Amino acid sequence: LNHTGGSLPSSAIEQWTVDDGPPPISKYAQNLPEIPNPPRLSADPKTWKCGLSGDTENLWLNLSTGYVGGGRDQSAFGGPKGSNGALIHFQQTGSKYPLVVKLGTISKAGGEVFSYAPDEDCRVEDPQLADHLARFGIEIMRLSKTEKTTAELEVDTNAKFEWSAIAEAGEKLVPLSGPGLIGLVNLGNSCYMNSV
Repeated sequence: LNHTGGSLPSSAIEQWTVDDGPPPISKYAQNLPEIPNPPRLSADPKTWKCGLSGDTENLWLNLSTGYVGGGRDQSAFGGPKGSNGALIHFQQTGSKYPLVVKLGTISKAGGEVFSYAPDEDCRVEDPQLADHLARFGIEIMRLSKTEKTTAELEVDTNAKFEWSAIAEAGEKLVPLSGPGLIGLVNLGNSCYMNSV
């Protein structure tokens, strides 16, 4: 990273990827709880919207119930806006239906699947994704990826971050301490740093 200029050359961005390895296979995928007579989604992705807010971007489909909800709001950090509708649905249904897929990431190669289950709470793999989506009328082979995954969005956010805004380069700083003056704002992935 070029901390003084606050940006990365485009060649560095192309090489900068998140490589956590393949996500684990969800233990819930094999025997996924399913509601009878699930709703069928329109064949036109442009008609999909969050059941809570009406948003049409950053949508996640619950693979058990067919509920379409917004993702987590990360707009304060340069990420997508979201209503948390998918997570709220998981909580309001007794935390019984943990697997969701980000609708804009579905293609014949798969899609970004997340597990809200407390014992997983991460991106996971669903080997039966095509079958699970077919219950809602979604043909995985007919879709193309239209949105970035959360990992791709994270790379974009980090690449665009203005490092010089937090570096106080060349400034004479006065040490401060006390309530509200120490610690970090949780950026969604920085809580482990705050714990130190």
